[in-house]
Formats: sequence, C-alpha cells, structure tokens
Amino acid sequence: MLIRLLLVPALLGLAAGQNLLVNGDFEQLLTTGWTATQGGSGYGVTDRQTHYHPDPDYEARDSLYAGAGWRRLAQRVNVSSVVLDVSFWAKFQIGGGSSTCWPVACVVVGYYNATNTLLGETRFYYHNSYCTWTSSSTLHLIEVTNPDWTRYSFNVAEELAQNLPGVNPAQVQRVEVALFDTTSGG
Repeated sequence: MLIRLLLVPALLGLAAGQNLLVNGDFEQLLTTGWTATQGGSGYGVTDRQTHYHPDPDYEARDSLYAGAGWRRLAQRVNVSSVVLDVSFWAKFQIGGGSSTCWPVACVVVGYYNATNTLLGETRFYYHNSYCTWTSSSTLHLIEVTNPDWTRYSFNVAEELAQNLPGVNPAQVQRVEVALFDTTSGG
C-alpha cells in the first residue's frame, strides 16, 4: 500500500502575500517551522525536493508505505482572528487498500483554542471507496476527486460559519496546517 501527498507552498495569511507559516514555501529544511510525526507500524518518508512539481521551487512530500499507521507533517501558528485565507497546491496518490485496510491522504487545517485543544478540522482528502470518514459539526470533509496538482483555497471565517457550526470562532487561537497520511489497517 502506498500513500503519498505532495504540497507546494502553503499560505495561511491575513492578506495576499502575508504568510503566517514559517517556511511555508519549503525553501528551508523541513525542520524549520515544520514537525514530522508518525505512529503505528507503517513506514515512510517526509522530504522536500524541487522535482515534484514542474516549477523550480521546493515542494514537501509525505509518504506512508505498507502497514497500519499514520504520518504527519504539520505546523501550528497563533492567530488573532479567523479572518484568514488558506491556500495551497497539492497532489495526492494512494494505492492498494481493501475494506479492512483503506488508505487516505489529506491536507488538514485544524482549529485549536488557547490550550491547544482541537476544536475542529477541515480535511481535503483523497481515499478509496472503503473510507468510513463522515463530516460532522466539527469536521468538514472535502473530497478530492482530481489527484493531480490542484490549487485549493478558502477563507477560514467563511468555512467555520458555513461548514463547522460546532466550532466557536471566538475560541480559535491557533491554526494548524498538516499533510496527513493514514491507513486503517495493515
């Protein structure tokens, strides 16, 4: 089983061109601003290269291979308001899977309070037909139907108002952007 997620520069900002993410363009080593974590028995790689996308800049890749588990490349930043725009380019790839072992690749935007409690998430996710995730008042799933390089963008205030009624915008003090790969089984 293979799950691969590629991301070109991610932008979380108050206005066009103002990026709140440290190293959001991946031009520095991923240890600058980003944290890579993993769990379970799966193995994989997180790296950055210039040849993943047809432009000359760096892109980040997070890949998970055989085995149950997950991998995550994330960055959480303090925000003073939910009047924010999120924008990124992503390419998704999954392979294999069954009803007991289904892969998912996603870009997650998480909303946290001042004590780092997760209030809700927006997930752009690519999956096979066995994925059992469902949206709720605190989880908005946006299905990716074209795995090739695509630009995604949204306004956080609008997202919370329209799709996440269980998240109180006044409590959002931090926003996290993450590449997340997971399998449900081995």
